[in-house]
Parts: sequence; structure tokens; C-alpha cells
Amino acid sequence: MKLAAKPDLAEVLARFEAWWECRPLDRSLVTIDVEPARPPKLPDKRHGSLRQRWMDADYVLDCVEARIESGVFLAETFPTYMPFLGPEVCATLFGAELKFKNEETSYSVPVARSVRDILGMTPDFSGQYWEKIRQLTDLSLERGRSRWITGVTDLHTNGDLLAALRDPQQLCLDCADDREGVRLACEHVTDWFAAVFDDLYDRIAAAGQPCTTWTPALAMAPWYTISCDFICMISPLTFREAILPSIRREMEHMKYNLFHLDGPGALKHLDALLELDDLDAIQWVYGAGAGPASRWIDVYRKIQNAGKSLQIVGYSGLDEFRQVAPHLTPAGLWLWPIGTYQQAEAEEFVRWVEEWGG
Repeated sequence: MKLAAKPDLAEVLARFEAWWECRPLDRSLVTIDVEPARPPKLPDKRHGSLRQRWMDADYVLDCVEARIESGVFLAETFPTYMPFLGPEVCATLFGAELKFKNEETSYSVPVARSVRDILGMTPDFSGQYWEKIRQLTDLSLERGRSRWITGVTDLHTNGDLLAALRDPQQLCLDCADDREGVRLACEHVTDWFAAVFDDLYDRIAAAGQPCTTWTPALAMAPWYTISCDFICMISPLTFREAILPSIRREMEHMKYNLFHLDGPGALKHLDALLELDDLDAIQWVYGAGAGPASRWIDVYRKIQNAGKSLQIVGYSGLDEFRQVAPHLTPAGLWLWPIGTYQQAEAEEFVRWVEEWGG
């Protein structure tokens, strides 16, 4: 596959393959967003409501096209679009309604009166929200051919799906009052994970594209950012008994697996995750108010010492990475500074990574 805006895509794919397998490279991976020389010319179209804006597929793709046309793609950064209706779209498969909060995200309305009610729910792939995700995926594949890579939408499954259907606070009470019911419900929704993922991945693979999602990794094989943000609110015992078996089953469906570990409250589950043979990499996000990354060098080392690849997400500028990287092993390391940077600044950072990693 070739992209007009990313002529070195084959090299990027090879780098990601080495990263997944924790093999040495001439430098660690870098994803970095560059401030465009000219701002994208977004379509001037008014909508009667936020819902109309979110559900207007042609408008959404017009915006994607405008942003990619003005983009600069350095190192392992590549043009991509992930169809998106919010992080709880999987809950709509089981009967939940979406409420669009703003232009950035949405949330679902809980529908389960008890955690065991979920055992009687089955997914309906013909609902308006999943059909819209399918439409956005197909339209992106058509319009983005040779221009960008279409990703699998954000799938918050296992425990996060239960929290969306039940309400996070109620699910916390369920974990205390009916842990076995939580385990059964998690196993139940996981029975449908492969069908949900494959419904989108098969479209992307049929178009000859590599797999990606909101985490901008690549592979010419199925992979996903497995996650469960809910685990920050439960004990290690509850995690191991009720949630971890479903995470393990989800990983068995993939060739590669990256786990999104979100916030200091989730660190108590790191040991359990590192025991998973099918886990290839961890994305550690320290979260608002918990930075900089240099506070967490011991965590990064622990992940690398377990033989897993590591993605560092940072929010405090490029110097944050210059302070942390020398304490780590370049092999299997991926640096992702959040924010936008001037092109000269971004190019200099990539050169620094080459000099350090080399």
C-alpha cells in the first residue's frame, strides 16, 4: 500500500513490526503532530444540532480530508482517520442511547437495572449508531484510498462496556455485592467481541489497508488497544476474578495486543497484566496532574524488564522525553508527545532520538 502524503509507509510498517516484537531498531519510534504551514480549510456548513453534526458522514469526511491535505507526517506519524461516535458506541449495540456532549465526545445512557440483566442482552448490529460507524468506515475507505489509513473505531469493551450499560457507580456496588454476576456479565459481552471487531476490521483488511485505531500503531494483521478504564476503581482481586479473563479472551483474537493503562489508580493491576503471554505492549498514560513522565521511570523500567514493548505518552513537552529516554532501552520504545509542534522543532526531536537510540 502507498500513500501520497507518506511515501515511506513501508518503512513505517517495518518499524512497527519490529516494535511489536521488541526488536532493536536504529532508533525508537516517534509519533509527533506538526503545526501545518496553513490551517486546514474546513467546510462551512451549519447544523441544527450537535447530533446532526456528528451524524453527517459527508461533512465529517470533508473535515478529515481538509486536515489531512494540510498535514505534515514525520517519523512514524501517518495520515489516518478513525470513525468515531464516542467511546461508548458498543453500548448502543446492547440498547443504550447516545447523548452528544460536545463536538469532541458523547456518553451513553445506562439501560441495565442490574448487572445480571446484561446476561439477557444480545447485540443488534442494525441500530443507527453502529450503522453510522459502518457508513463512516466504508466512506473513509473509499475517499481515503491512497491518501489515508482508516482505523477501527474506539471499542470500550469488557468492564468498560458493563460500566456503560450499568453506570460506573452502580457497577462498583455490583463488584462488592455480586462479583460473580460481574464476571458472568463480562464473559457474556466478551462472547461478542470478535464479531464486533471483525465487522470493522474485515472491511479495512479487504481494502488492503493495515490495521490501526485511536492509538496510531500499525500492523498488517489484526491488533487492538485493549483497555478497561473502569479498573482504577476496583481491587486487584476483583480485577483478576471478574475482568481479566475477558481481557485475556480479547487478546487471543489478535496477533498483537497493546494495553491502555490509564492513570495511577490502574497501576495496581500492572503485575497481573504483565503476566499475560498474549500482551505485547503497554501504553502508560499518567494522566492530568500526575506528570511529568520522569516521575514514572520505575514503571517504564518494570514494563521493559518484563519483555514488553512500551509506548510513553507525555503531556509536558519534548524535554520530558529527553529526561526519561536515557533511563530506558531503545528497543521496543515508542515516544508520543501530545500536542502540536513547529516542524523544525519536531525534526530536531526526531534527530535527537536517532542520536540517542543509535
